[in-house]
Amino acid sequence: MMYTDPDTHIHIDADFECGSGGAIRKIAAAAYAVEPKPESVPDWFLQALNQHFGGAGVPREYAFHVRLRSSAADSLQCRVRCLFTQTSGKGYMAPPYWIYRGERWRPIADEYTQCVEREYADLTVAVAPGEVIRLANKPYVSTTRIQEDMQDLASRAGSLLSLRELGRTRENRPILALETEPREETVLIVATMQPAEPAARPVMAVAHWLTDRSMLTQRLLERFRFCFVPLPNPDGTANGRSVTNAVGEVPMFSFGHVVRGEPAPAESEALWRYGQEIVPTAYLEFHTHYQDNRFHKLNRMSLDWFPESMHGRVRQVDDALMQINAAWRVTPLTPDLPLVECGKFANLTERFHTLSYCYQIYTISEEATCAHAVTAVSTLAQALAGPEWAAEQPEVRVERG
Repeated sequence: MMYTDPDTHIHIDADFECGSGGAIRKIAAAAYAVEPKPESVPDWFLQALNQHFGGAGVPREYAFHVRLRSSAADSLQCRVRCLFTQTSGKGYMAPPYWIYRGERWRPIADEYTQCVEREYADLTVAVAPGEVIRLANKPYVSTTRIQEDMQDLASRAGSLLSLRELGRTRENRPILALETEPREETVLIVATMQPAEPAARPVMAVAHWLTDRSMLTQRLLERFRFCFVPLPNPDGTANGRSVTNAVGEVPMFSFGHVVRGEPAPAESEALWRYGQEIVPTAYLEFHTHYQDNRFHKLNRMSLDWFPESMHGRVRQVDDALMQINAAWRVTPLTPDLPLVECGKFANLTERFHTLSYCYQIYTISEEATCAHAVTAVSTLAQALAGPEWAAEQPEVRVERG
């Protein structure tokens, strides 16, 4: 959808990779309203939400990402109103909002934003002649850039990291994984399949961290195999969806269908096959919000999922993760929760006793989000390796330099 204002010569559209927007109209002089990109979910999923959560539980249509281009002769101040739906989710559309200018994302200052909860966000920006900017509720990154980053890292890291294809989407995009060398135990680190919570960058930050040649990362690489899937739903990301893929399926909540041998999204099938192959000892899934209106959230598997012989190790890792933050929101996932079998972390735990965690990061910059993801993985891996491993004192080699 594109709108051109003949009075101001401002062009607004969402027809680009990761663009997310519906109908666009003028509401005042140099002011425009953008409807959300419609996003329906399958009937089975909607019925389940209505039955168990009163229609809530999973926000929908909580992404916006539009482009402004100016062919005017002078700079112009514009106001863009991004409208919300009643299914956006409480707090998910709260500020800050973001502007892409000069090849980087920056938060828009508070004095240029106004949020009316559950209704709209007004963003006021200046556009120079010939300038192209983008506005969004999150700092979205295209599938192309993430795939290039994965390829570059794999080529630079030599034998340390390898790149492999896990499968293809309905739009024929590859689902890619980065892997370190095989070890007895594996840690799987994945971004959420909900594109409106873009977590590819922090997942890649962890992969980059493992190449820093520090004592800690070298020891961890000797102890574990690390596997990374930064874009588990590339069609959804490319098409500016919030929770679905390119054909209206909900990959994140379709793993129960895969396990039962029922028709399921290609993304869910590829990720489940991968989990069956590598049998991860631990699994960490990142969701990012680029907000500071809530505490970080951890969904962890309750002890009910594990044999008693594993309870000590599970508590050890749980306790270590809990020490990361001074304040938390924590939800233990028990086997009797509605729809719990839909998510892959529950199925991994049920079948392989994987220590699974869903981590929602609430920070207001890409840099802080990436740093927090590294802290979380470092903490998990060291706790998983155990106190005896931590107590070992490898010899440090020092050369005159």
